[in-house]
Amino acid sequence: MKAKKRASTLILTYHWFDEILSGRKTEEYREFKPFWIDRFCVVDESGEIIGLQKYDTLKFQRGYAKNAPQIVVEVKDIELSGEFDESGKIIPDESVFTIYLGKIIEKINI
Repeated sequence: MKAKKRASTLILTYHWFDEILSGRKTEEYREFKPFWIDRFCVVDESGEIIGLQKYDTLKFQRGYAKNAPQIVVEVKDIELSGEFDESGKIIPDESVFTIYLGKIIEKINI
């Protein structure tokens, strides 16, 4: 597995950003799509997913404004859950990444 790293910024709507900032929201979800597979999965030479990346933190941003508020949040774990077909391959439309969030490490523009 690759070493833990810090991911690029994840953009959130005001509501969900504020829920994480307040501590009420402790999980974030991302669809099982190529964009997130590339960031969250470890893939072998044949293109098969063999594991998940480990992250220490993720940065969340409230909207797209130039000086938008941001928070760096501890990542406890990332899981992939969903449905599988008869051959054991994951069904993309029935699957999701769950990011388990810990404490806020840093606040920017807040």
